Amino acid sequence: MKEELILKLEELLKEDASEDTITRANEIKNDYLKACETVTQDQLQKFLEDGGNSDDFEPKKDPLDTRFNELLVIFADRDHKQKKVLQSEISGKLKAKEEIVAAIEKLIAEEANIGKAFHAFKELQTKWNEIGNVSSKEYKNLQSIYHRHSHNFYYNMKLSKDLRELDFKRNLEQRTQLLTKIESLLPMESIRGIERMITLYRMEWSELGPTPPETIEPLRTKYRELLGQVFQKVRAFYQERQKDEEVHLEAKKKLLERAKGIAAENFENGKQWQSMTETLNGILEEWKKVGFGPRAENEKVWEDLRAAMNTFYNKKRDYFAGIKKVQKEGRDKKTAILEKAEKIAATAHESFEEATKEILNLQQEWKTAGHVEQWEENKMWKRFREACDKFFTAKREKFSERDNEQLKNLELKEALVKKVEDFTPSGNTEEDLTTLRSFSEEWKAISHVPFKEKQKIWEKFKNTLDAKYDKLKLESSQKHLLKFKNSVDSLSSSEDSGTMLRKEQSIIKDKINKLQQTINQYENNLGFFRNSKNMGGLLAEVESNLARAHEEMDMLKKKLKMFNEVPAKS
Repeated sequence: MKEELILKLEELLKEDASEDTITRANEIKNDYLKACETVTQDQLQKFLEDGGNSDDFEPKKDPLDTRFNELLVIFADRDHKQKKVLQSEISGKLKAKEEIVAAIEKLIAEEANIGKAFHAFKELQTKWNEIGNVSSKEYKNLQSIYHRHSHNFYYNMKLSKDLRELDFKRNLEQRTQLLTKIESLLPMESIRGIERMITLYRMEWSELGPTPPETIEPLRTKYRELLGQVFQKVRAFYQERQKDEEVHLEAKKKLLERAKGIAAENFENGKQWQSMTETLNGILEEWKKVGFGPRAENEKVWEDLRAAMNTFYNKKRDYFAGIKKVQKEGRDKKTAILEKAEKIAATAHESFEEATKEILNLQQEWKTAGHVEQWEENKMWKRFREACDKFFTAKREKFSERDNEQLKNLELKEALVKKVEDFTPSGNTEEDLTTLRSFSEEWKAISHVPFKEKQKIWEKFKNTLDAKYDKLKLESSQKHLLKFKNSVDSLSSSEDSGTMLRKEQSIIKDKINKLQQTINQYENNLGFFRNSKNMGGLLAEVESNLARAHEEMDMLKKKLKMFNEVPAKS
């Protein structure tokens, strides 16, 4: 579009300067400005979509605009020079025509020879026509005087009928031809072309001489009718264009209200913002297709639309800036979680208990860390899932090995239980004790068994071993201590030995504390009974209870000492 208008202006510059070229140059200029406005609207739309503020918007420089402006400067300079020339020509033409009018007036008043006068008049008339029309306010009055003198010449001078009729006939032909030209304007589509041509035809009509008297009124009537039709067509065009512009303006106002409604909203998610962006773009596309309204109002509604679009895109930019801030926080948190998970997955673990807790905690943290952009979320989640999968695969493989090992250990412990069951004391207490202790050491040497079998096999071994101790020829207290020592040794080899030993140790300490309170009470009672009469029976009972309590205390302290001899596992 711009290129075509530039070519038109370049071609126009090749023509001689005239009022017509000036008019056409202005038409080209108006069309070019409209094309520029359309381009500017497109650029503004893209600028706002990219997050710009309309107050900061500047149209992109176009080399075509520079070229067009250069042509306008050339045209304006030529127009300025031409106006000076035209003004000089107008002054010369006016002066020449004034001289012709004066000559006709003198001819009417002084020339008696009709033939000579008619010849002179025709020469003056030819000169008048050769000078042509003059665009000047003074010319209309001068033209009126010229026509009056011409009329007086024909009717005041006693011209021969043949000469007068010949001249009238020629003028009639010229006016009739001119009426045909005017009538040919009616089917023309270019209103600007019609306006240019009717101006020229009217000036030409005013320059033509008189016609036969009987034709004057019909010609004048026909001329006025045709002028009326031409002007009606021009007027109808501008009225219709004005109506169209009003319709365009109303359409743009409706689009503006829609845009304002969208700009006034605060949308809750990115999908809504994107949907409304597309709607707003659709409104702008409709706007471009509507056409121009009245210039002043058109500028106003366009500025209002720009303001609405600016409001919308500012809100959109702020919304997504907030989203990006939240996404950055989520990205930072998830990156930290991801790095921790990858570090745990890359580490070799003897015990997976703590590492498993950490991985599970990281999975929970991931859920609450916040969102990032979907493509990045997918990428980070893939890495995080791979790290977790790697960890749990390693754990599964490790536990699979451990399970196989524990099953073998269970078989060994079951074989050991069978071995204890098959053992028959020899009667030699020392040898039998050594054998039973060796069973305990062998039990301790066997590692862990499956958890669900742990208590069952332990109780079976303990009960079987205790039964063998019971068959030995030992004092009851000694057997009791040996059995307890066997239990402590066995516990020390269990998977959670530290916890279990501490629990048993705590039980013993509680018993010692409670027993000490009982002993203290017995001793207090003993002092009371010794100082009282008739308390012999009670005194003996308290002394007996106190002795048993001391024996039990001695037993508990020996048991407590056993815990110190066994290194507890953490």
